[in-house]
Amino acid sequence: MTAALPQKCILILLMLSVLAMTGCHARNQASKDFGTVAEPTAAATPQAAATPGIDDAPAEASYAPTPDPLYRWNKFWFGFNDLFYGGLMRPFAKGYAFVVPKPVRSGLTNAYQNFIFPIRFLNALLQLDFKKASKEFGRFMINSTLGIGGLIDVAKADPNLAPGNEDFGQTLGYWGAGDGFYIVWPLLGPSTLRDTVGMAGDAAANPLTWIFGPWSFGGEDNPWYWSYIIKGGDVFNNMPNTLESYDSIVKPAVDPYTAVKDAYIQYRRNAVSQ
Repeated sequence: MTAALPQKCILILLMLSVLAMTGCHARNQASKDFGTVAEPTAAATPQAAATPGIDDAPAEASYAPTPDPLYRWNKFWFGFNDLFYGGLMRPFAKGYAFVVPKPVRSGLTNAYQNFIFPIRFLNALLQLDFKKASKEFGRFMINSTLGIGGLIDVAKADPNLAPGNEDFGQTLGYWGAGDGFYIVWPLLGPSTLRDTVGMAGDAAANPLTWIFGPWSFGGEDNPWYWSYIIKGGDVFNNMPNTLESYDSIVKPAVDPYTAVKDAYIQYRRNAVSQ
């Protein structure tokens, strides 16, 4: 029993990193939309493949600048993520997009977003937006049945059932939490203190957390690595769209780091205000 304890501790630590990884999923609503909000300034970086999508251009509002006390850390990991996604992973993403037709990739994205609907549903409830909650539940029921487990987004045909993007970072913002400071995470990309804390709530509501945990059933440990595989697969599946947004917005930017930071903050503030 004592010998098994260190192994359990290792699995728990691994699971915590999985939670951080999967905690971004609700903000990763098809990262292809990230560039939409920021065309005048920036778009999603390749590292934003693990970060949010942006649905609408934000309304102009007056906000205090988000502090960047971890500038050196952030700049280093921004460069690392840019090199990893924009350099190392680019040929793989291009090859994947060439081999796998866009309708298939869209179907996989739809299925994953349908699977993690509890995150959006619970956050709509926590934001006291029962209309959004009922919409999310309706989308889930329609797409899970008529949409073959969510592979086809049947619900989008109804304008009243447009997809949402609620997450715990937005919920914290709804209840008055500010951005905090800006931070760039390895592989996960841009975030803020508030959104980083929100990742824990997102992970707790993610079905992957409950299906692939470090606990045991029938005396055997669950395959925790499937959390990595499923989430990593979703990130890779969306990478061609993410890189397209990255190239069209960041390449013309004089300072890509600042452009991406401003775009991310702008998007998240708009998401909270909606």
